[in-house]
Amino acid sequence: MNSKLKLAVLSALLLFGSFLFADIAFYGDTQSDEVSHRKVIAAIAAHKPEIAFHCGDLNSRGTAQSEYDTFFEISKPLTSICPIYPARGNHERSTELFLANFPFLGTSTYYIKEFNGIRFIVLDSTMDLSPNSAQYKWLETALQDTLPGIIILHYPIFSSGYHGDEQGLRLYLPQLLKRSNVKAVFSGHDHDYERSEYDGITYVVSGGGGGTIRETRNPNPYSKVFNLTHHYIIAKHADGKLSFNAWDIDNKLIDSFVLTGF
Repeated sequence: MNSKLKLAVLSALLLFGSFLFADIAFYGDTQSDEVSHRKVIAAIAAHKPEIAFHCGDLNSRGTAQSEYDTFFEISKPLTSICPIYPARGNHERSTELFLANFPFLGTSTYYIKEFNGIRFIVLDSTMDLSPNSAQYKWLETALQDTLPGIIILHYPIFSSGYHGDEQGLRLYLPQLLKRSNVKAVFSGHDHDYERSEYDGITYVVSGGGGGTIRETRNPNPYSKVFNLTHHYIIAKHADGKLSFNAWDIDNKLIDSFVLTGF
């Protein structure tokens, strides 16, 4: 094999490899604890992810630009590496400010981001998501796509935490999702880490980005792992799988799982 052909093959392998291997970060509920928020951001940035998803409650109130200024100042070690795609939380009280600070969202607080052959569907659970609502109908259409999907929203569907399923989402969303190619659902709101399994879909609560950690309160028969700590999640996409590791801010592994079909 001549040198030019070897170089072409090597370049193709590197390009193909960069497509197959990609780190994806998930975290949420950063709120007002700047010390913990900075630690979470530093830890995520050390993994050099290619994309990050925030499960909502970026701020304490979300009604002043100064809060977003602080969020982005703390997030700079991460945003200098990759973009952050947020779900709107109940603490993002001003829709106008939320959209103004993430102009790539356009005029909608729920949207789709396709990355590395995965369809990330980000919902606004502070808005009506009940059957026959505009957002539910939009979601029905979005779920018709055959790409493997991951849902990101703020309010959890299954949770043992302080709030639990206070929106009643488990009454109708799991039935809709099981008819789709959705593999996992990530949420925040409860300030803990939890992984649940229901009807073949993995449900993860990742609300440990900086908000005050709260004790467990609600029963959840589908819970597999529960941990009260500030944390973040890194997923590696390779060989048709997503391998997830959840870490606390002291770099202790608190959970690990693998999803197939990617």
